[in-house]
Amino acid sequence: MAAVEESDHLKSLIISTAQELWEDKEALGKFLNVVRRSEGFVKLADTLEQSEVRPAKPTFFGVKSTEFQE
Repeated sequence: MAAVEESDHLKSLIISTAQELWEDKEALGKFLNVVRRSEGFVKLADTLEQSEVRPAKPTFFGVKSTEFQE
């Protein structure tokens, strides 16, 4: 159970950070390249990078963690 909660916290942090970096595509690309090095987050990084619109709040992606939300 703790691994699932940790995964949700990390997903929430990744999505929230992508939202903040959205306008700076160079910084966003560098951040997503770092995320890709983390086991299990390659697909999330690819999805965020290919998106043409700013990511929705983490809860939209089914992430239950509210730790990093406004």
